[in-house]
Amino acid sequence: MIWSVDIHTVATARTPGPEVFFQRDFGHWVDIAIHIFVLRSSLGAVLVDTGLIPDVSDLNAAMKRRKGPEAGFERCGSGVEPLVDDRVAAVLLTSFGPYAAGGANAVPDAVPIYASARGLSNLAKPEEPCLVHGLPQLVSNRLAKARPVHGTFGIMPGIAMREVGVHHPASTAIEIATEEGLLVIADPIFTADSLTRGVALGAAENAAGWHRLVRDYAARGARFLPIHEPVPHPVAVHLSPDGRWSATTANARSNAT
Repeated sequence: MIWSVDIHTVATARTPGPEVFFQRDFGHWVDIAIHIFVLRSSLGAVLVDTGLIPDVSDLNAAMKRRKGPEAGFERCGSGVEPLVDDRVAAVLLTSFGPYAAGGANAVPDAVPIYASARGLSNLAKPEEPCLVHGLPQLVSNRLAKARPVHGTFGIMPGIAMREVGVHHPASTAIEIATEEGLLVIADPIFTADSLTRGVALGAAENAAGWHRLVRDYAARGARFLPIHEPVPHPVAVHLSPDGRWSATTANARSNAT
């Protein structure tokens, strides 16, 4: 089954450079965005992520304290509610961040939410309590009903969900069959620059795992749709025999390691 991908941008934000680029870009800020991705085919629709939590005031205040005065989310457009119609067959979460799972409580119980089994276990008993994202109780209650995905699981023909970790215990990658080939939306792949520069996610729990993730999908001929790029376009990664790669976007091409 072939799927199309629509992108609904629900918020923008600025974040410190080292959070996006591993041990780089100190003193710089990076513009990112929060999206809900709508996958469509003759089988119906599937949502990837649910956007921000309803009230971001406390979250923004905490971000400004920790990261600096430019940090914080600014809403734009509508949330997930208008997207949850009778054609939606499933919702897939790329993480339990308040920007990805924040609208989960708006998803009716009749619509299954799929999430990482490791992430759900971590939600019940954190691997490291200091690194848990706080979520409103209504969101946590809905996540408690989510269907766990162990390893890689075929959600529907042409869509698979894979536990990848790297960023959070709950991080996943969504594998989508499109007319142009395999397209991947992965929680640890924030921006196109991450790929064109070959720099791991700064907020990664496993920087080496980030590079392995990129190489693994590149070997399969996949393109990435960077999850927090302000205006996402697919990025193709081409492997070299020495383990390096080159990344090609709609706008630029760069060599990476």
